[in-house]
Amino acid sequence: MWIKWLGAALIITASMIWGNFQAEKLRERTRQLEEFRLALRLLAAEIGYTATPLPRALSLVAERLTLREVQNFFSLIGQELQQSTGIDAATAWLKAAQTARHYLYLTPRDWTVLSRAAAGLGTLGREDQLKQLAAAEAQLASHAADAAEKCASGEKMWRYLGALCGMAVVILLL
Repeated sequence: MWIKWLGAALIITASMIWGNFQAEKLRERTRQLEEFRLALRLLAAEIGYTATPLPRALSLVAERLTLREVQNFFSLIGQELQQSTGIDAATAWLKAAQTARHYLYLTPRDWTVLSRAAAGLGTLGREDQLKQLAAAEAQLASHAADAAEKCASGEKMWRYLGALCGMAVVILLL
């Protein structure tokens, strides 16, 4: 009999962990979008005010960020630009985006905005690059507000859903 209770406890625990993971994904997406917004503002400052060369600017931005996943994204772009000859910043950015998709919780809409931010990076004039980064940052602000709203409403739902699904499975099995 105790094996049934142990199995029931394990099922409920596993489903609660799943629900918590789903809630954490919502929260993490919001944090990552805010971190990308900060990164784009920092990059715009490096390009606009200090006229730092792009590979160095990307490295400086990566050093100032707190979320490791977003740091890795900008570090990857900087490394790609420094190591590869004949590659432009947009190509390095898109290459890093393909790699980063696996460890960031961003949606395809978020990636579209970030990919557009790379267009003309390093090849356009300073003012055009700043406009491009500002536009991307504004779009990410909208996405971050949506993500925060979804997180506020969906976080509790996923936690309850995990626990309730686990209980439903236990009831069906017993």
